Amino acid sequence: MKNSSVRSVGLWVWLIPAAYAVHVLEEAFGGDGLMCWMAAKGGVDWSLAEFFGANLIGLGTLCLAAWASRKWEIWRWPLVSGATIFIANGVWHAAICIMARSYIPGVLTGLLLYVPLGGFVIIRMRHLVSLRVYLLGVFIGMVIHAATILFVLK
Repeated sequence: MKNSSVRSVGLWVWLIPAAYAVHVLEEAFGGDGLMCWMAAKGGVDWSLAEFFGANLIGLGTLCLAAWASRKWEIWRWPLVSGATIFIANGVWHAAICIMARSYIPGVLTGLLLYVPLGGFVIIRMRHLVSLRVYLLGVFIGMVIHAATILFVLK
């Protein structure tokens, strides 16, 4: 869109790192914690410190993306990627809960925060970036989420 530079990213963008932080807390402390669940299912065996360390990098990246997207249009694609990851993660948590027939830490914030916020951001960003940037952001988000799932499942 040629006029997308006229439109700005609002303060709502800071909801993205905030939602991420809340989701990480549910994953860490919900039930027995996602680390225990993953270890029991043969996935990654992380300590709580390792889990928080990795997610601190993710939180920092989202904060940087939120800040940069408000200043430069070229840096809006990470918001599209992040929203894609949010939606995929929320759906993935729900699917795993259904298959396991049990609570998986992260499902509540995945469904109640990630899916709606991700949907809002995906819809909003379509009006704030070109189609090419939008599709690239969605593609990168899907690749990142798939790589994360493969890593977690080993």
